[in-house]
Amino acid sequence: MKPCYSGLAVVSSKPASLNVIVEPGWMNTGIRMVELIEPVMVSIREAGQRSLVDQIYRMQGEGTSSPSGWNGEDIRGSGGMPYQRMVPGSLHVYSKDRNRRYLAETDYTHDSYWGSIKRHPQGGFDAGEELSLDYAVWLCRYDAIVLLEDGTIRVFEGDCEAPESRELLLPEPPEVREGYVLAHVFTGWGQNRVYGGGSVVSNAEHRFASVSQTVPRLIGRYEDMEEREYVIEVSAVADEEGYGRSYQARIAASGADYGMNDSLTADTWRWTEHVPMTRDRNLPLLLQTAYRFPVSWGLELDFSPLWLEEDGDPSGTFYVQAYPEMIFDRRTALNGSEPLTCMPLEQREHLDGFREKLAAGTPVRIAFFGASNARSGLWPSQVIKGLREAYPQTKISTSSITYGGEEMRHGRHRFRGEVVPVAADLIIIEYFINDVCHGNPEETEVAARYILQSIRDENIPCMLLTNNGANPLFSRYASSANFQKYHDLYRSLAAEYGVAFVGGYSYFRNLHEYGKYFITELKGNMINHPYGFADRNWGQFDPVISTAILRMIL
Repeated sequence: MKPCYSGLAVVSSKPASLNVIVEPGWMNTGIRMVELIEPVMVSIREAGQRSLVDQIYRMQGEGTSSPSGWNGEDIRGSGGMPYQRMVPGSLHVYSKDRNRRYLAETDYTHDSYWGSIKRHPQGGFDAGEELSLDYAVWLCRYDAIVLLEDGTIRVFEGDCEAPESRELLLPEPPEVREGYVLAHVFTGWGQNRVYGGGSVVSNAEHRFASVSQTVPRLIGRYEDMEEREYVIEVSAVADEEGYGRSYQARIAASGADYGMNDSLTADTWRWTEHVPMTRDRNLPLLLQTAYRFPVSWGLELDFSPLWLEEDGDPSGTFYVQAYPEMIFDRRTALNGSEPLTCMPLEQREHLDGFREKLAAGTPVRIAFFGASNARSGLWPSQVIKGLREAYPQTKISTSSITYGGEEMRHGRHRFRGEVVPVAADLIIIEYFINDVCHGNPEETEVAARYILQSIRDENIPCMLLTNNGANPLFSRYASSANFQKYHDLYRSLAAEYGVAFVGGYSYFRNLHEYGKYFITELKGNMINHPYGFADRNWGQFDPVISTAILRMIL
């Protein structure tokens, strides 16, 4: 008998603190009934920080102002790149012999979020010079809230780092071998409270209290791990003739100013440009970052309740108190958790001919056609390994036509000269992340149609793949809503051209339902690579993708 339960939800305390509460309930384990009569409060230990002293770093890159942005991908720690998520204000830069201390904004620029340091053009050291760094880095951690067989609640703490010490500090949830995991709790990056989500929208008259008749509806999930207050100013704009009016909005927000040493407050709000409002579209809540572009952390406002009022006037000032979702419910996983159930696997019959070749022992070649995740990710080798194990009698060869940073628009020019000559029996295409961050869906669609039609003309079986998303702080186009738009585009094109489709992004977007915060899945660079830089086997996303591909082929 599989476990069944009622209640036992893990929620934040009110007000939020480092305590979480397991609500009353029961669980039938199949062997015994375990019951919680009263709420149980348990404490989460603050993740804290780690100090790093006399770390050797060879200066690379040049910048004129902070934040200096991402500065490449490398091993971390002394002799490599600094760790990301530095504690703001903790960085001190010295000459290698420690006899001279250099000055921020005079000798170098920096970025606490990306952990980067770049030489200022007027700086007192040369490009490529070795320096000595002191800094602290925020730690983060997953804890598992576990119901034991005796009815007690226990917190199983996870690690704060990877098995390989030179990787980024983006850990996995703990493996629990006893009891029943009710939730994962994420903590870290300077947070001293555990929030359970529950963002609230209000207006100036009803601050911090949602009143559905007077405010827009809040849509979406808040995906940042920083508590923020958004301020939305909606104003009317008369048309040139003065006969009608339209509306525009601008947005500011408080909270951490990623990359910088200070937080945003009412005195330092950074406003977005005015955005025109339309009745048929929600208004994304944007944070104007220090990186000179706005970022969406998943929330939108639906103004239809105000449009539908008698005067149809949405103008006014509105507030959204956004709380991080740090508690990931795992009760539904008590009976098993299968990521592929949320992932579209479509047009499998398109691969029938390829399967017949495999089964007949006919030598086959698979071409991987795409960008960095298809070049250096773990899933291509896992797919080949799985096929060779399933068809040991069949010679399976590969060709990798993959270039980091490229998109479909580049791939279309490589198809005739580089893909066709390898005479592939199956082409697996993965340009998804770079296409999204290019930010031109029309150009992507034109290029994709060219490639898919060319593959059809060559009569080669094909699989189109979407995989993980990206960190919104890296690109103005990297919001989850934009990734979903491209995922839908890929899916519709695959159906139109009749090629196989593996929609891995559906799993990535729903990682919270599998107990994870999506940023920690981006192991290699905290941007878009879900596998380690030094240890390619670190990370669990690529194995899910390879399993999905194998299920389509086998």
